[in-house]
Amino acid sequence: MGQLAIALPCLPGGADKLRQLAEECAGARRADFEDFHRRVGLDAERWFLQQIPQGELCLIVLDGDPVGALGKLAASEHEFDRWFADRVQEVHGVDLRQPLPGPPPEMVFVG
Repeated sequence: MGQLAIALPCLPGGADKLRQLAEECAGARRADFEDFHRRVGLDAERWFLQQIPQGELCLIVLDGDPVGALGKLAASEHEFDRWFADRVQEVHGVDLRQPLPGPPPEMVFVG
């Protein structure tokens, strides 16, 4: 199993949109979210909000095949995947249909 941690800043108002997205993925769209995980190869996903002087930062931890999952999401035409990618873009300004900006994070310690 692989793991990837990503830190993305939230756009103004993005933290509230992230909370709303979390509610939808845990509630009304839970079955779609679980199906998405199965289709793209994710075992778990966790989102954290961190207040920093510049605003709010979202920390995302993906377990399973996160690199493969991001590639599958980028190429997907599935209705839920497009909806999810659109919501992420509203929260962070990042288009998951494109490669993530910058190099992948560097793991520097496992304790």
